Amino acid sequence: MKKIIIPALLLAFASVLPAAAQAPRGGNRNAQAEERMAKLREEANAYYANADTADYGVRYRFNYLFNKEHNLRYQEDRIVMITPRVTLDMSYQGIGEDRWHITNPAATSGDTSLAYRLTPSYYFYYPESGRAVKTYRIISEEFKLNDSKSANNWIISDEQRKIGDYNCRRADLDKGGRHWTAWYTNDLPSAGAPRDFHGLPGVVIELSDTDGEVKWTFNSIVNHIEGDTLFIKYPDKFTDLPVEQFPKILRLFADAGDNNYLKGSGVMEKQKANYPKKFRPSTGLDACLIDNPIER
Repeated sequence: MKKIIIPALLLAFASVLPAAAQAPRGGNRNAQAEERMAKLREEANAYYANADTADYGVRYRFNYLFNKEHNLRYQEDRIVMITPRVTLDMSYQGIGEDRWHITNPAATSGDTSLAYRLTPSYYFYYPESGRAVKTYRIISEEFKLNDSKSANNWIISDEQRKIGDYNCRRADLDKGGRHWTAWYTNDLPSAGAPRDFHGLPGVVIELSDTDGEVKWTFNSIVNHIEGDTLFIKYPDKFTDLPVEQFPKILRLFADAGDNNYLKGSGVMEKQKANYPKKFRPSTGLDACLIDNPIER
């Protein structure tokens, strides 16, 4: 049986448990909590039973000028998990929180290196076939938003530079109305890239558009640790809900109640009247009032 930490996905289910189960009283509190955690571990092991195990991951800080009018930027920690067969770009938030608690069990505060933003978008890439799949998770519902063949026409130059410990080469790409520059390395095994910027013969260490409005900056290499294995899990099945309804469903789902984030995201500028709690956006990118889309 694979030993893993409870992922943030499964912890989310705790929020929908009955109130009595969430707040046990008296001497049964610890017993009931341990029983819930054991059940979640069992579900997690079953969920990852047929998953790929990543060789390693690359952590980035994603920085995006999403609203030019108000000069608002969004930041999120992302990870690209890499194997020769498949790579996966996803939020690092849940992994980072789990690892912080594993390595700092007595900590009373969070990991100050995390941006504490989470967008549940997943970008799978299969190098041999060039297949690229984008999925999105809303609680337990998996949406397949795109399934196509990657067609990035990178132009690789002779220009080189060192980023951290890695010898990198420059490559350029015109995509989605922007000009992009990537710095990739062959010092790491296999190949990998953020989002859907696939196709380079190495691992992307840094990626940005010419205007510096969208950027992925290398943070660190992420390896397995005891209690936390890096899994690449392709959904077993997708929702029966129409993908065309995804934007509406996304807005209904998002409910964080984080007023500071709401103000910072710019979304409150659009809604002058009272903003019903059930329509409040989450802490992810989709909460932002975007006037500067990544793909123009």
